[in-house]
Amino acid sequence: MKSLGADTVIDYTKEDFTNRGELYDFIFNAVGKRKAKLQCKKALTPNGKHITIDDGSPKLHIEDLLLLKELVEAGKIKPVIDRRYPLEQIAEAHRYVDQGTKRGMSSS
Repeated sequence: MKSLGADTVIDYTKEDFTNRGELYDFIFNAVGKRKAKLQCKKALTPNGKHITIDDGSPKLHIEDLLLLKELVEAGKIKPVIDRRYPLEQIAEAHRYVDQGTKRGMSSS
């Protein structure tokens, strides 16, 4: 994860980063679990930003997408695609996501 640009690497299967007492300027929830929004809030600095791919809203927020674009272009975060599926294997892709083992990262 550090090679992808993460300042801090935490194994989510062993530790809940929101209970570390550390505050982050930016948390990107690439998994999209809705309940994480409230948990992440307590780990943000006063001006910190939390972005999730699924906040339960059908709308994409342009300011969030622009921030992600800037962070990627600046090399602060690097997108990871660990698997690709053709459209006809969409059910298998969903099963993989539901296992909770797909790769992702966070950066402070």
